[in-house]
Amino acid sequence: MKTRSTLWWITFHLTALVLITSFFFLGQWQLHRAADLKASVKPIADIAEVPLSQILKVGQRLSSMQSERRVTAFGKYIANFYVVDAGVRSEVSLLETNSGSILVLRGVGQPAQLNQDVTIGGRLTPPSSDGIDLNLSGPNQLSRIDPVLIAGQFDQLMNGYITAYAERGSTPAMKFAVNESAPLPTKKVPGFYWQHLLYVVLWWMLILMVIYLWARTIRLERKIGMLAELTGGTE
Repeated sequence: MKTRSTLWWITFHLTALVLITSFFFLGQWQLHRAADLKASVKPIADIAEVPLSQILKVGQRLSSMQSERRVTAFGKYIANFYVVDAGVRSEVSLLETNSGSILVLRGVGQPAQLNQDVTIGGRLTPPSSDGIDLNLSGPNQLSRIDPVLIAGQFDQLMNGYITAYAERGSTPAMKFAVNESAPLPTKKVPGFYWQHLLYVVLWWMLILMVIYLWARTIRLERKIGMLAELTGGTE
């Protein structure tokens, strides 16, 4: 004697499978959120430098994921500029590489020696949106660090600029614009790391609960069916 219809059993099994699958993927999602949060607060020492040509091309828009990345670049300085901020002059040079040219905020010191091989390390920085000093006093002074300002003089310009923290080659000693060990801005993932892990545990505990109830219901229905058959056989 059947206690449940075939349609009921199909619906029951499908519902259990859908719940298990949903809870599993929700747990996976929270696990990935936890991993993203942990990566977002990784110290700068753990973030490796990458060649500039691997993450930025001529004409490519600088994304938020590329901003503040530590990069290296090899080439030759082909022009010198400077900006003045709060009365302090900072040297800016145009570095020509095999994949294009990019402005480099070098720091306080002497202008770069042109047309000599140089390797730099620095942070990829979005172009400045505000003028630093609009009272320009020299032909090579820039109102802000933005390749748009020199687009009429040079071509194959990359977006943004590099804020240098190291320079190797035939260049004068510099007080660089930023220290390599200075903390990077972090891109936070909403929530807290342990909170995400707690949600992972909760979602996957619900999977165990569904499996338990699934198996228990099947076992109870079998017992009810056996009792119904025994009762029917004695009548």
